[in-house]
Amino acid sequence: MRKSIILILIIGITYSCQDENSSLGKSLVNSSFRNIITDTCTVSMSTLYVDSIETLGDSICQIGHYEDSIWGKITSSYYTEYSLASFNTEEDHSYKFDSITLKLVHSGNYWGDTLTQQRIYVYPIKYAISFSNDETMYNTSKIQTSNTPLFSFLFSPRPGRKKELEIRMPDSFGQKILDDIISEKEAFDSQDKFKAYFHGLAFVPENSDKCITGFQVNDTSMAIKLYYEDIYSQKVEKKLTFSPNMDYAYTRVDHDRTNTPIAALKSGNVNAVPSSKLNYRAYLQGLTGIYDQIEIPYLNNLMKYGDITSIESATLYLYPLANSYNKISQLPSELRLYVANDDNVLEDQIYESSGTTVQNGNLVTDKTFSRDTYYSFDITSFLQSNLGTMGMYRKKLLLNMTDNDFKSTFKQVIFTNQKNEDRQVKLEVRFKVYTEQ
Repeated sequence: MRKSIILILIIGITYSCQDENSSLGKSLVNSSFRNIITDTCTVSMSTLYVDSIETLGDSICQIGHYEDSIWGKITSSYYTEYSLASFNTEEDHSYKFDSITLKLVHSGNYWGDTLTQQRIYVYPIKYAISFSNDETMYNTSKIQTSNTPLFSFLFSPRPGRKKELEIRMPDSFGQKILDDIISEKEAFDSQDKFKAYFHGLAFVPENSDKCITGFQVNDTSMAIKLYYEDIYSQKVEKKLTFSPNMDYAYTRVDHDRTNTPIAALKSGNVNAVPSSKLNYRAYLQGLTGIYDQIEIPYLNNLMKYGDITSIESATLYLYPLANSYNKISQLPSELRLYVANDDNVLEDQIYESSGTTVQNGNLVTDKTFSRDTYYSFDITSFLQSNLGTMGMYRKKLLLNMTDNDFKSTFKQVIFTNQKNEDRQVKLEVRFKVYTEQ
């Protein structure tokens, strides 16, 4: 007796997810079930821009200036209030000022030529930073500073070599603080009184700098160290630490994209620019508000292969433009995919198969030729839930960095999306079709 056989065919289909009017071909065999693999589905990418990013209280700040033919001219400054340091004078003790310094610790982030020198101007903030509970500070927020800097300093970034910097501040500035502490001025009774006495500092780069450097912000980095001697029966060296008050500290970014490929970007979800209008590229960069939208416009073409179509697996591959990173810029080590509705309102994230762990992009780096570097996401569940939908019911994907990278670094990616070219955005789909006999 003849056995019933289910024949499984694995084939590549050239036009399976492209144009709704394209020829989809005919079944090669008379079979109830077929397994099909295709990697030619059209993936539409667009670049989006949001003009304001909340940077209040970030644990990393960026300081510097860099000019780039692709991203434009960018100046990044840091503004911070300082927390009151505890000090109690003791009877019969005398105190002698030694020095006052600014302590900086590299975060490891950079953008530009790290072999050059940077000059940073440090300005006193003119008025105490204040806002109501429902307000915050953005990369576009402006704060007035004094017209004259308190001081300036030069340093060589080299984040991989020297991790810590300690810059000497003007002695007169430190001496006055110590004198006022010893004389027990009420400015040192509480944080509110202290911020009225000392409003904070702004760190502003010289506009001829060729690098932006990231620094940690915590109790010891971006902190002011006041060294003094406590003299009684003997001299004891001591110090006071004024740490950044991260409730009133933020990074400001000035961004000029004139004469760049992304000069036409406008803020807002409705202003997505397709990669076809950007030389088949899509752009993503932290702290400037640039991110991506991804759509699979002809997903329903898969349904034309049979009476029932079932997506078994789907992997999205995203290739950065070769040689666009590592020399002067850093790729983000992780990316995030978000599910959004027709109005670009976020509804969910793309998770691992467990359903609990957020996918990170699985970055594979080609350190030799910088050609076979790519990110990948398993979007099986996303395609399964969207197959058969259309119009306002069709979901899209938004691609971005982690919140920390997007809000506090200039990490960046340029994705290539030119159809039929090597190392472009690619979607590999394995699906099963059933045809009634």
